[in-house]
Amino acid sequence: MKIFFCNILILLSVFSSLAQANDQQLSAHEYAARTHENIIEIIQTQNQLFEENPDLFTKLISDAFSPIVDFKRIARNVMGKYSKQASSEQMQAFSEVFENSLLNTYSSTLVEFKDEKINVLSPDTPQISKKKTRVNIEIVTSSSTYPGRYSMYLDKEGNWKIINIEVNGMNLGKIFRNQFYSLMEKNQEDIDLVIEKWVASV
Repeated sequence: MKIFFCNILILLSVFSSLAQANDQQLSAHEYAARTHENIIEIIQTQNQLFEENPDLFTKLISDAFSPIVDFKRIARNVMGKYSKQASSEQMQAFSEVFENSLLNTYSSTLVEFKDEKINVLSPDTPQISKKKTRVNIEIVTSSSTYPGRYSMYLDKEGNWKIINIEVNGMNLGKIFRNQFYSLMEKNQEDIDLVIEKWVASV
């Protein structure tokens, strides 16, 4: 599980640097292939900052991820059927808790990646549509190679946004949805209580 979330953060980091490039003419695959080597180097230089100021380290990660990950849409998908009975305030609250807990809990794993690299694979199937696609990658570590894939869509501003990630057969969206459903069952389907308990469950 730890390697799964570590890989997730690296994948998100890839797209944070891409977002800063602000080149909307690139396809999702070109977007990834253009900077995946640089981002590993960036991650490897953060070790000292993490030791000196972990709060700042986490904030930098959050600031980088926010433009390229649709946390609200991911959170809504995680809530699944319960999103229909949630108020707009509850939806917003869970989105914020979900984002913060994910980044705070797993940001420290970034500094553990030292010799890893990400290979963006050539598309093996046609793009789903003009506004939706899946990007296949492989994460190469010193001991193993993990297949991965991220689902993306093109927003109204023409920016690619991540809405789901799979690594080595593990689906981020499904894992967190099952977790949310389990908490709902244990807490009498009290959404406010589940939001309160979410951080401890991650």
